[in-house]
Amino acid sequence: MVLDELMNHDSFVIYGAQVIAYGAYVAIRHLTGRKPECFAVGRSKGRSGYPTENPESIEGIPVRPIEEVPKGTFIIVGVTELIQKEVLPYLAENGYRDVFALTQHEEHLLMSEYYRSIERFPLADEMREDAAS
Repeated sequence: MVLDELMNHDSFVIYGAQVIAYGAYVAIRHLTGRKPECFAVGRSKGRSGYPTENPESIEGIPVRPIEEVPKGTFIIVGVTELIQKEVLPYLAENGYRDVFALTQHEEHLLMSEYYRSIERFPLADEMREDAAS
């Protein structure tokens, strides 16, 4: 799980600056009290050829081009799995080796832990366990 991986790193960056990356940031900040050095993004145009709408910062944390992130940095890839298919090879080809892909399953684990901690609503896994008891 991403939280376990974070324990092995003094600092980290979240790749992405949209919904998944922000959700991961909120959960990680709440659960660990830690914030990323920055949010990293790739090229300025999306797959469709139109410019992506990435903010300059998120809650005061800068959004920077991935090329500005040192190669040894722990990177949490917080984009959809469709985009991960492009991002992960790009990161590997450009020397980024300490990478954690926030797959749908990993995102589910992280967000479940977050929602459990804030007691927002019962989680399906817990409701199944209660019903089985």
